[in-house]
Amino acid sequence: MSCHYTILPHLGLVHVRFSGIVRPQDSLEALKNYSTDRRAASELNQLLDMRDVTGMDMNVVDMLKVHAQKAEIFCAAETDRLFVHLAPTTVAQKIAGFAVRSWEHVPGITHRIVRTEEQALQILGLRETSISALVQQQV
Repeated sequence: MSCHYTILPHLGLVHVRFSGIVRPQDSLEALKNYSTDRRAASELNQLLDMRDVTGMDMNVVDMLKVHAQKAEIFCAAETDRLFVHLAPTTVAQKIAGFAVRSWEHVPGITHRIVRTEEQALQILGLRETSISALVQQQV
């Protein structure tokens, strides 16, 4: 599966790691798991980590299903959230751009696309110097 998440509730954050070929079906499965995870909350900020992405299998219909599922989960929050897309490569930038465009008119979610780990952590206001150090704090 090309999509895995780690919930870091003490930081108000979900780290979502994409790797290999990004497929909508994998994202749908991860969203399904997230929606039943007892630690999940629509109020959490997200770090969408695409450093290990090598390609994508973009089926428009399936991508629309992914965004519909995301809307059900994340639009219910009463607080504003920050979704930071760490997209250092051309293919990752393309995926992040598609995601941002599909959510640009949704109130309460601010998206940022960055190229470096340092930028992502800084925008999220985190003091850690690496994502691996961040994820190791998992409670």
